[in-house]
Amino acid sequence: MNDSLEVAGDNLTADLTLREFSYVLEVAERRSFTNAALEMHLSQSALSRAINETERRLGTRLFTRTTRAVDLTPEGVEFVRLAKRLLATHRRTLNEFALFRQGLSGSVRVAALPSVAAILLPPLVARLQSERPGIALSVDDTLAHVAIDRLLAGEVDYALTTDDWLPEGVTFTPLTSDRFRVVFREDHPFHERSEVTWQEFADQPVAMFGASSSIRTRTDRVLTDLGLSISTTIEAQNIAVVAGLVAAGLGVAAAPEFVIPLMKFADLESATLTEPLAERPLGLVSVPDRATSPAAREFARILREVVSRPVHDESPPAARIRLDG
Repeated sequence: MNDSLEVAGDNLTADLTLREFSYVLEVAERRSFTNAALEMHLSQSALSRAINETERRLGTRLFTRTTRAVDLTPEGVEFVRLAKRLLATHRRTLNEFALFRQGLSGSVRVAALPSVAAILLPPLVARLQSERPGIALSVDDTLAHVAIDRLLAGEVDYALTTDDWLPEGVTFTPLTSDRFRVVFREDHPFHERSEVTWQEFADQPVAMFGASSSIRTRTDRVLTDLGLSISTTIEAQNIAVVAGLVAAGLGVAAAPEFVIPLMKFADLESATLTEPLAERPLGLVSVPDRATSPAAREFARILREVVSRPVHDESPPAARIRLDG
């Protein structure tokens, strides 16, 4: 061991290794150079020379030696107390580093879409707390482009978002997808319907998510592909605000399945949007050439296991459109 501790002696500076601290503690515990040497697989003469050199560097005697006993001096008692504390700290530090290397401790920073943070991450956090209590997870729920900006700036380890408009130099690992639904009041004509076509949706007053929302990007793409336009709209960025607008009777809204639970407070109903079925791919975005901590890699592994199945049954390919083109 090359680790050392500088200890001030009488006008001397002693540069002692952890091995030399261990020698002193072993002799102090056994009160015998012979027994301590046997325990440490050293010759008695080698151990005596090591202790003598330690005392010389410290500028004081640690032991009194007689033919019958080896006892600690007052300086030796204090040195042993400090040595025990030092070695305990050393062992604890190495244990902490071992846990870090194994992905059992450390911190992970994630930027995620609000719906992903609210629906996908809680089961993951519960599993982390159960299996990896040493990992501290920090989640920033934000817009898709902000999540990517924070990832590129090195402020987070991963972004959990869609695959829209991803810059070069990042990797998107698909995890799941959620289908778009139309949200409406209980007294709306869509009441008790399980499916509504995009054409029927476009014929209604619509509360749209703001232009910077990934939900708006997907919605606009479907409407453009179908050649549909919306004549009456009102916009809001926040999920709760959109839900409030719908609850106030100002229109219907298109939202992915993971977003629907965040609108429950408004007592709204929803139905699957069809012709076509539209899905929003969700995944883990990372920078492949950036070193990640073992804790971050463990987070990604557990996330893939937690999100191991889609949130809905698969429909025939011809009946839906994956909005990933």
